[in-house]
This record gives sequence, structure tokens and C-alpha cells, in this order.
Amino acid sequence: MPGAKKRTQIHAETTGLRRFLIRVNLPFPHHPRPIFRIGPPAPAYTGPAFALCLLLFVLTGCAAALPDLPFLGPQPTPTPPYRTVTALLPDEPIVESIRRYDRERLDLLVDMRVEAVYGAALRAALESDSPPDLVVVDSFAFPDLAAAGLLLPAGERLGPAEDFYPLLVDAFVWKGERYCLPREVRSLALVYNQAQFAKAELSPPRSWAEMRTAAEVVTDLNTGSFGLILSPDLSRWLPFLYQAGGGVVDATGRVVIDSLAGAAAIDFPLTTFRDNFAGQPAESNSSWAGEVLGKGKGGMAFEGNWIVPYLAAEFPDFAYGVAPMPSGPGGRGTVAFSSCYAVSAGSVNPDDAFALAAWLTSPEVQRAWPSDGAWMPTRLSLRDEWLAAFPALAPFLTGLDEARVWQFPPGYGRFLESFNRSILTLLAAEMEAEDFLEQMQRIAEGIGE
Repeated sequence: MPGAKKRTQIHAETTGLRRFLIRVNLPFPHHPRPIFRIGPPAPAYTGPAFALCLLLFVLTGCAAALPDLPFLGPQPTPTPPYRTVTALLPDEPIVESIRRYDRERLDLLVDMRVEAVYGAALRAALESDSPPDLVVVDSFAFPDLAAAGLLLPAGERLGPAEDFYPLLVDAFVWKGERYCLPREVRSLALVYNQAQFAKAELSPPRSWAEMRTAAEVVTDLNTGSFGLILSPDLSRWLPFLYQAGGGVVDATGRVVIDSLAGAAAIDFPLTTFRDNFAGQPAESNSSWAGEVLGKGKGGMAFEGNWIVPYLAAEFPDFAYGVAPMPSGPGGRGTVAFSSCYAVSAGSVNPDDAFALAAWLTSPEVQRAWPSDGAWMPTRLSLRDEWLAAFPALAPFLTGLDEARVWQFPPGYGRFLESFNRSILTLLAAEMEAEDFLEQMQRIAEGIGE
């Protein structure tokens, strides 16, 4: 291969620095936002209108009712006695929809609290003496919360589920009972640098072999640009495992990481990495693969559609493409991330909370999510509508046909932490693949003992 000798020399000179960068990989920084509460809008009385109201109040006495004043406009206010639904939310796109729901129901008040660091606050809130009625639960956290008895089964209060993707509906069922319906979904696809691929006259890879070839061709060690960006995170390794025909836990609950499929899923990216045709974000002084791509320091990566608004805001001139995941020995495979509106087991108003949850997963509200491509509907009836609006992002949605949900049995948070920590050791050549798989198998088998 042209330049192979020069690349080998560069690789030998930088191996020590590279291993150091891998070991000090930093997490993506969080930017806290203030916590705030949102109540019903207070009427605003100013200018002449306020003066007239004050005069009428003085003349007629405090017990008299004010006449209709058309120029003031409608001033809806919940009519006592009204019911209250408290909601704890992690994100703000849905806030305006809940405000509208609140305004249209004068017998109901929705009290919202938005938490910047939501994961840490959620369990504490559910375990408190006054838990919120409605919360957002992601697919990874759901089994832990349901097993702990912190969520309330929905029964028949959410209506039919036939219009939702079955794999997403099943993600929020625990011991045969449905707890909630999926509100949104995102998935991983192959995101690639269009300029680099066009220059090399490459098409998006359809197989592992083609992905290896593309990584070799677009890697440029002189500029520090790697063909494949490997994020040291379980969610980004799982596609390799699924494409190899494997899994973490089989249908019977048996741990199956240390397997032929697991070995293949480790060997392919690790060999590409050690041959210097793949890199991880810290090597480009970046916090995640999206930043590496935006800087032009990477050819391709497995990333989710949250990358779309990020690149539009941070790297508006960067041209990228989205392609289906390549096939491995076991076919195609990817990861789907979803969340739902669940009701806490300690809710004092569960019926109204479930009614709000059902409305928030309606077609009307799902259409109201931000039109930036970062969120996808969970209803099958909205599939074609979303694809027509975002044809260039189609692989994110069509990939659901071959996806597995980001979810494991209760207690796997510990496994996630161990995997992400150990994969850095593996990439730094301080551990071999066989030892890594054996360690992950042992940790997973120890969960719940």
C-alpha cells in the first residue's frame, strides 16, 4: 500500500503518546441548566385596563364580580377544586405541548420540573416521600426501576399499542405488564465524511470487509485523520456484536458474551485500531465521534441521529452522509434508544397522569417534536411522513427493522461501567481480547448474585 512504510514509522513514534491519550479519555462535559417550575400563566393587568379594573373594584366592593371586559382577552385559570399532576422531565422540547394540555383543561394543573442532570435525580425523586406523578424513563433504566417497584403498571389506561413499533412496546413491559408506551426513538447508523469518500471514490461500506478497506483508504496519519472512529462505549460496540450474530444475554437469560461471535466482534475493530486505521475521540482532542467528524479528523463512525442538530450548530459547513450499518458474519444489526412517560408507584393522581402520558404519545404530539431530525416517531403510522421529511436520514429510521433496544436485565449499570473502563485498557494494549471477553463474561454472570 502506498505510504505504508511512512505510516509504520509514524505509528512507531506515536504509540506511547497514543496509549496515554486512550488511558485519559475524558467524558463528554455536561452543561447544567437551572431547575425551574412552570405553572399556569398569570393574568397581566396593565395600563388603562388595570385602572378600570381597580375603579370597578373600589366602587362595587371586593365581593362583587367583575363584568366581562373583551379588550382584556380570555384569562383562563384552573377552577378550584382542580386536580394536579406533577411531572419530572429531562428535556425541554415537550414542555410547550404540556403547557398546551394544561391550558385546555381548566380542572387540571400540570406542575413541571425540568432537571439538568436527570439520571441522578430520577431515582431519588421516585424513592422520595412525595414522588412526581409522571416521569420520563429510558429503556436502559426501565428494568431497574420496574424491578424495584418504583413504577406503576398502566393496565388498560394507555389504550391500544398496535400503532407502535413492537420492539419498542416490548421494551417497557415487565413481568407481563405494560408500564408505558414509547414516546420517541433514536438509533445508530453509519455516519461518514462525504468529502473524504468522494475524493477516494468510495461508496458507503456494506460489509465489514468494505469498511476495513474504506478505513485504510481514507486514513491519513500525516493529518491525524483516522478512517474509522471507535468510541470506547458499550453502545458503540454492540453493533459489532449483533452484526457478528451474538448478544450479551440470550433469550433464556444466559450470559453469552465470551463466544465466537463475541471474539469476532472484538477482533475486527481491535485489529483495525491496532493497524492504525481506526482511532478513538481523545486522539483528536475531542470528546465524542461527532466532534471528530466535524473537525474532519475521521472518515466514519457509528453514531445516532442526535448528531444531526449538533453538526448543524457546531460545524454547519461539514458535509456528511448517513448509510445503513454494514453487514457482519451474522448480518446487519444496530442499537435503538427509546424512552417513555411512566407513572410513579407513589403517584397520588395516577389516572390523570396516565391520561397525560397517553396524550403525549399521540400522533399529534409526536409530530410536534423538533424538526431537526434528532427525534423519530414511535408510531408506525408516522413512519412514511418522517421519511419524506428527512430522506437523507432514512437509515436511522429504517435501521429499526434490524435493531435491538438499548436494554439489559436489572443491575447492568455496573456492567456498563466496567465495560467502558476496560475497553480503554484493551485499546491501550494493556489487555488482550481473550482476557477482556472472559472478564466481561464473569462480571455479567455475577450481576444479581
